[in-house]
Amino acid sequence: MLGRIGLLGRIMLILMAALTAVIVAAIAIGYVERGSAPPSPLGANPRLEQAAGAIDLLARLDPAERPTALRAVSGTRVVATIKDAPPDPAGYRRLARSETILRALSETIPRAESGQDDGLRVFADGDAKGNRPARIVARLADGHYLVIDEIETPRKFSLTLFGLAPGFWIGILGIAVAGLALLGAQREMRPLRRLSAAAEAFDGSPPASPVPVSGAPDVQRLVRAVHAMQERVAALLQERSFLIGAISHDLKTYLTRLRLRAESWPDPVGRDRMAADIDTMTDLIETSLAFARGTTVSQIRGRVDLADLAAVEAAERSALGQPVALASDDTAEATVPGDAVALRRVVANLVDNAVKFGRERVEIALESGPQHCSLRVEDDGPGVGALEAAAIFSPFYRIEGSRNRQTGGSGLGLAIARQIAEAHGGSIAVCAGRLGGACFTLTLPRAGG
Repeated sequence: MLGRIGLLGRIMLILMAALTAVIVAAIAIGYVERGSAPPSPLGANPRLEQAAGAIDLLARLDPAERPTALRAVSGTRVVATIKDAPPDPAGYRRLARSETILRALSETIPRAESGQDDGLRVFADGDAKGNRPARIVARLADGHYLVIDEIETPRKFSLTLFGLAPGFWIGILGIAVAGLALLGAQREMRPLRRLSAAAEAFDGSPPASPVPVSGAPDVQRLVRAVHAMQERVAALLQERSFLIGAISHDLKTYLTRLRLRAESWPDPVGRDRMAADIDTMTDLIETSLAFARGTTVSQIRGRVDLADLAAVEAAERSALGQPVALASDDTAEATVPGDAVALRRVVANLVDNAVKFGRERVEIALESGPQHCSLRVEDDGPGVGALEAAAIFSPFYRIEGSRNRQTGGSGLGLAIARQIAEAHGGSIAVCAGRLGGACFTLTLPRAGG
């Protein structure tokens, strides 16, 4: 899963993981601080504890000292007053459980006898939800009533914007910041994408338009290093091509001299054998040089129909008396972009290999899909073992290990075929065929409309 995520996606994942870690740490710290606070007796809330303290304080003071205590008890959230009679409970609802807790917290509330009213009342706002105490009424020992009311403090500023909660706008802000971060990361990734495209398009020749050096210092060093590497590779390939050309010219000169001397050989049988050896040597040298030169594929690309190549190859082989035929006469169009001469050579090499090892039958079949086209060449020969399936595409590798003209060869036919297929963005694979022998499959990308 992670292997499919690009560099930009990984950067975003790291940022999201760091942000998540910060949020989790903040929540954990909040829980730790909340857990370290001493528990309130009987689960009382701070409002009831404050009311119990106020009731005990005013019950122990002289009536003359109560005004001072009332100012100390009152604040920005609550106001405490002494009244001669209990206030009207209209608009409030009674909280019996809070009254029980408050009785347990207070030390001076007169304990009434069974069935009598002790004058303690805890009310909640009748219109509000929950059990938050809004008014507490306690009868003192002298018959007066202490009334503690919650003050509705006006908000100095509104936490809503256009009627929406602040969490919504925080989410919108987070999305906007994430979008800006994504744009910035894409901008920093642009030089790497250009460099990747240039590396994929590099074919060994000096780059006509080098990638502009931009971005972070590390990216700039990478771009310069890739440019230098491409120049070195292009120089090495040019030197190799020059060396191969010189060797090819000299070898052909000596082979021409040998052919001229062989034609003047007095023995006809010996002359024919010498000429055959020279032809074999010429073919081996030319094939080896073509493979080493790496120029078996032209950079010019056209639309090539594999069905036409297969039909022409099968017709020519049949005319030569070789058991080669198409699996179906009604072959669908299988058009691919490529070099027609090079692809014709691939088909010929595969058919040569099948004819060489087949017994009585060689078939060519085509399959055309929405993305790829495949050409299969099957024979009824001994087949290819699982251990040799990859080795047979190596240069100079031959299964039979001989060099006779019937089954031997240079060992470069399949290697060159694979080289051409890979240069076209395709592949060649071998498996067991339905005829009992080997089945070679050439797969190439289909040409677009």
